Amino acid sequence: MLIAKAVFERKIKEFNTRRCVIDHIQIMDENEYNRFSSNLLNDRDFILNNKDVMHRDSAGQFHVLLVLDKDNGDGVLIDSQGYDYPRYVALMPNIKPYIEQQISLAAEQIIKEAIKESSDVNWDITFDEIEAFHGLIVRKGNGIDTMLLDALNSRKEISWIEMKNECFDMALYPDYCINLGGKANQGQNLEM
Repeated sequence: MLIAKAVFERKIKEFNTRRCVIDHIQIMDENEYNRFSSNLLNDRDFILNNKDVMHRDSAGQFHVLLVLDKDNGDGVLIDSQGYDYPRYVALMPNIKPYIEQQISLAAEQIIKEAIKESSDVNWDITFDEIEAFHGLIVRKGNGIDTMLLDALNSRKEISWIEMKNECFDMALYPDYCINLGGKANQGQNLEM
């Protein structure tokens, strides 16, 4: 049996979709998410603290906050329009696998760059570089930071990694560093 969640509209001519950029992810367990999603008109501290990230940019994209149920994978996009409650919302069923896939792809590209370009085992990448080259908006405390840190930390090429205020500072195992004669990557395609 295939079961899904959906919001149905009656007799609409077309879907009124908007291009959204997720600037912050508020991760909740199933109980927190259920309390949140059953009381959408309540003021929330995490919205109050992140009102500045929710806006419409010059390209017409909506910068939003995502509330993510880490257990079931559903989410709610929020554009509070300057209010402390979720004034505009969109249900995003099963968005967690998509988010994890995008973060995993960014981690893969960051590692490829590090093993190809590093002149020693140390490598750092700033949050601005991640946004410019990999399309993820990473800021300390925005939820995306810890998800990307976890994805990078799980990579076999990483000896250690630390998140600083504006960057990830990491060390690679020497066997993976091409410029150090690493053998683990010989014959692998490192095209970016």
